[in-house]
Amino acid sequence: MTATTIISYIIILAIPIFVIYVLQAVDLFQTTKRNVLLFSLGWGVVAFGLAYVVNNTILSLLVNQAGLDRGEVLDLIRRFIAPLAEETIKALFLIFLIFQPTFRYPVDGAVYGFCIGIGFAVVENIFYVNNSPNVTLSLAITRSLSTALMHGTATALVGLGLGRLRRTKNRFPVFAVVGIAAAYAAHIVYNNLVNSVDGAILLLLAIGFGIFGVVFIAYQMKAFLRDEKARMAQVLSSQGETGVGEGEVKSIQRMGEMSSGMLSQLSESVGDENVALIRKLLITQANIGILKNNLSSGAASPRLRKAWEEEIAEREKEYLAIRKQLKGSVMSYFQSVFQSEDESMWKWIVDDLAKTDPTMIHTFDMFLFTTGVAAELTPEYIEEMALRLKKIEIFREVDLANLENLGRSIKSVEFQPGDMMFDQGDVGEAMYLIESGGIDIFAVSNGTETFLRTFQPGQVVGDFAVLDGQPRSARARASAGTPLVTLELKRVRFKMFIQSRPQVIFAVLKVLGEKARFTTSTVEENVRTLRNLAQGNYADVMAKAKPAAEAVQTAESTAATAGAAEEGSDSDVSAAVGRQLSETFAKLASTLQQNAPAPRSAGQGAN
Repeated sequence: MTATTIISYIIILAIPIFVIYVLQAVDLFQTTKRNVLLFSLGWGVVAFGLAYVVNNTILSLLVNQAGLDRGEVLDLIRRFIAPLAEETIKALFLIFLIFQPTFRYPVDGAVYGFCIGIGFAVVENIFYVNNSPNVTLSLAITRSLSTALMHGTATALVGLGLGRLRRTKNRFPVFAVVGIAAAYAAHIVYNNLVNSVDGAILLLLAIGFGIFGVVFIAYQMKAFLRDEKARMAQVLSSQGETGVGEGEVKSIQRMGEMSSGMLSQLSESVGDENVALIRKLLITQANIGILKNNLSSGAASPRLRKAWEEEIAEREKEYLAIRKQLKGSVMSYFQSVFQSEDESMWKWIVDDLAKTDPTMIHTFDMFLFTTGVAAELTPEYIEEMALRLKKIEIFREVDLANLENLGRSIKSVEFQPGDMMFDQGDVGEAMYLIESGGIDIFAVSNGTETFLRTFQPGQVVGDFAVLDGQPRSARARASAGTPLVTLELKRVRFKMFIQSRPQVIFAVLKVLGEKARFTTSTVEENVRTLRNLAQGNYADVMAKAKPAAEAVQTAESTAATAGAAEEGSDSDVSAAVGRQLSETFAKLASTLQQNAPAPRSAGQGAN
């Protein structure tokens, strides 16, 4: 094998592969799969073998059986029969692909079809080089820029037609018919052209035809993307129930698409993987905007502003990481569609994403900013609220920056003496931190109130209501005397706050876990005490009773200092019950020991 032959093979392979790379770059959504591209190239190779057998079979039948002139038959096959046979065989794999999820839209069909044509042409060109007595580099270059591109263009036309067929509801496969007919026509025109002229004119026409075909396919791919954006905009404008204003609809139509429904529509073209990344990118960018709005509001302590700035930096890193996962062309599409300077569009995007991804979007911050709830607050007030929340047991492990953020939603609520705050059986909608005055708690049975206790300034009523929203177990009234002033935290706002902040959830769960472990250990200790009583080990029970009671008393004092919980809550009951049981067991052991019969001496016998 000569050096010229080796270089010719390299040219035959290199030029078509480079063209495939360029077409893939034009494929904006990058939904073609590498394994399918390889199968497409492989089918092109197989298709050449099948077409060779078919063409030679037809030649044999017409010459040997029909007795026609071999030269005339060869010319007929080259000009008309071979194009029909070859394009039909190449199209078989595309027809198979159209029923597969990897074939999403016309651009996929064009790329896969071009690969099939290139695979076919590479083998055909190698065949020609091997059968040429005088191998020249010009032959390899000419066929790579003409015949190879013609085969790729023709089969890409079939892929475009089949891709259009997949997106239409018309039962008659008009697009498929048009695509295959166009492939037949292109191939026939090319073969007749190259068999009619020679010399420099042949070279220029062949290369010009091949390059024109590639440019035409690229144009068709771009045109489809424009049609796709227009289709998505039309779908969006018909979604009247979204509540988007006319100006916002025009803004979003200009960018091409959005809303959860639009992302669902987009998945038909882009694929679920790219849609997931685009959604994640939108959520990250939306949260960055929300946090920057927080900073612009001015109502924040230095600690809270620092926390927001750190989260913005973290979100921006996340944004860049997602951008790296998206192909460059997809990112270009995203930036052209979702224009960051379009404020009306972004307002609608954030609102829409908050409905479908409440655990991802900072809905709490968005609510405070849009409603102006925290606009009049001072940084000093927010810091004070955080310190007060920190004293409430369920918030004991939550860091101050998060408590300052949460404190922005707390508002002052005043009740007149005797006013009912909530009734027994009402849904727990809020917790109350007493500023001044008091709250009387009553049990209600058959319409009769029984006084239980009074909560004083600094204490909390209903802290567990923000967690479970369970019905109130008692009635609460503002105590007589002075007006009651409370700081109210609504459960709905607390729920919005923790939805996108798992670190706060973990901190609250840590406290609840400690409470559960304390309750469990108390039960286990009481079971051991009962077992000792049953076995007559009274001294052991009394020896352990005092330290146990002191430990429970300490736990009870800690809970009271942190802020006593609502009537019947775990904070009061577990400590009080534990202390009472320890004292009761100690008294019971002392009584049983006093009344127990005296032990007999070793020498004393029975009566």
